[in-house]
Amino acid sequence: THCIIAIFFFLLFFQYIQNPFVFLIVSLIATVIPDIDNKFSKIGKHFRIFNFFVKHRGIIHSFTFLFALSFFIFLFFRQIFFPFILGYSLHLFFDGITIQGIRPFYPLNFKIKGKIKTGGFIERVVFIAFLLGDLFLLFNRISSIF
Repeated sequence: THCIIAIFFFLLFFQYIQNPFVFLIVSLIATVIPDIDNKFSKIGKHFRIFNFFVKHRGIIHSFTFLFALSFFIFLFFRQIFFPFILGYSLHLFFDGITIQGIRPFYPLNFKIKGKIKTGGFIERVVFIAFLLGDLFLLFNRISSIF
């Protein structure tokens, strides 16, 4: 779901992007990074070492971590700053509307959460809606070329 949403925003901003390939790759990587702390996620399975140091939806699922990491990226890799922020913050926003929620300003205990169950019916509806949006934007871009 996170990747489909990131692709939607990539297609939405496509005409303003200078290097679309880099933008897409960075935003897709950034949108899965927060789940590195989940041993059951696709990325977390490859980085299990993180499970010993952080819990799922802890510091890595926070704007605190995003701001710190983004500052580093801004200093050394400015060309990927915007797609990184976009992908990562989309992940945080959409995890923030799930029942589990996130602590956006970790280590503060303040938590935001919504009503969507991860892996549930509403998430599938959101997935399908963004997938249809992706297809619409993609066909719209292709038809404008011809």
